[in-house]
Amino acid sequence: MYYANGALLLSLAALVLIVWYVAGRPFAELGLGWGALPYDPVAVGVIFGFLALYAIDLYGEIGNPERQADTRKKFRELGFLPVNGGQYLHFLFLCVAAGVGEEIVYRGFMITYLRESLGSTEPWAVVATLFIPAVSFGVAHYYQGARAVVKIVAMALLFGFFFYQTGTLWPLILLHTAIDAVGGLLNWALERQS
Repeated sequence: MYYANGALLLSLAALVLIVWYVAGRPFAELGLGWGALPYDPVAVGVIFGFLALYAIDLYGEIGNPERQADTRKKFRELGFLPVNGGQYLHFLFLCVAAGVGEEIVYRGFMITYLRESLGSTEPWAVVATLFIPAVSFGVAHYYQGARAVVKIVAMALLFGFFFYQTGTLWPLILLHTAIDAVGGLLNWALERQS
């Protein structure tokens, strides 16, 4: 399952890259360059703020035995998170594929496409440019439950803002991969405790 899902995500990203290449557009427009340095301090602050909120939320998921039991139950219902080291090693492929594939599709392509299609820096256009991909990304993760979708949309808005301001996906790809890897590691640890 990890390899099939990962291959699907990478295939979608590959389609975007092929279309981009055939159109003669530079991959840097999709965020596959480093963007303009130094990065916008507000965008960097948003990412650090996200990391703080992520740590608080993570603690809320495992901060006491009752929450650990709830989180373990929720993770088991998903049915695909790794429960041992062997599975975790295979799961890491999916983490990387999601980090690369989803960032290219939902941030790199969708935000760039909407930004150019709407052709405006008016507040409504910026909101639409960030909101549409974020909601689409959240809906794609509905299998994780409604509460998770709200968190995922919020994360996608923050990631989208970072990309919109900096023009690079690389920090987001690394962060996205790490978040998924932590989720798998957390499930493995919770399963070892049970």
